[in-house]
Amino acid sequence: MLLALAPFARTDGVPSSKAAALSAARAAVGRPSVLLFRPHSPGNIGSVARAMLNFGLTDLRVVAPADAGWRGHAEAVTNACGASPLLEDASLYDAPEAATDDLQLVLATTARTRDAAVPVYTAREAAALACDAAARGARVGLLFGTEKNGLSNDELQCAHALVTIPTEPNFSSLNLAQAVLLVASEWHAADAAAAGAADADADAPEAATLQQLRSLLDFSEAQMWRTGFFGSGGGAGADAADEAERVRAAASFDKLRRWLLRSRPSAAEASLLRGALQRLAEPR
Repeated sequence: MLLALAPFARTDGVPSSKAAALSAARAAVGRPSVLLFRPHSPGNIGSVARAMLNFGLTDLRVVAPADAGWRGHAEAVTNACGASPLLEDASLYDAPEAATDDLQLVLATTARTRDAAVPVYTAREAAALACDAAARGARVGLLFGTEKNGLSNDELQCAHALVTIPTEPNFSSLNLAQAVLLVASEWHAADAAAAGAADADADAPEAATLQQLRSLLDFSEAQMWRTGFFGSGGGAGADAADEAERVRAAASFDKLRRWLLRSRPSAAEASLLRGALQRLAEPR
């Protein structure tokens, strides 16, 4: 639900950036996090911070930026245009897994729909999905790739679904901050429209985090190799597999991963499945 922001403190008639960021942060519970994977330009990170604060988003997570000094970079601070407190408070990660471990729904923007097995939504549809998930208590992330070539296939493994922004086919390239602005705007509109809706179902089960799902998948993959599901002479393991077996195994396991992400199990369901698999794997 959208919460009203408190009036901004003023200095010489100009709204205080710190007061604006603090006001938005106080209302940020239930609002999506914005994740930037391998951003190239500090200026773009600053522009993203400005776009986020325009729509009340404050949780910025930056993964493996090209410029280690992005946080205090003059262009970043200038482009943030009053949203520099978001740069100061942004979380920094080395890998996408750590940045998404606590999230229960991750929506990744991409210009290419890629694998048809992955749900694909417009920004408006994704915003409605994010609002519904947040209303049920889920922690939501909006994922954006590097300016040069977007998200890699490996990075998309962190996403439950893809988000596309319909553009002119002959000129579909968007600046990073423009993409964030468009998706954040759609979220803001959807959240405002839902402001008068009934409160979330208190009995709705808590969704599994990506950390839980990764643990389940890692365990499953290890057991599939151990039991010879992927070949290698009935359980010799991944280390003994030839290249053809590795390729087949990767393709097969990716289908399993996508199915699990699409199904979005609850934390209890993921825990139950992990426990059952672990018991089945025990020697008799």
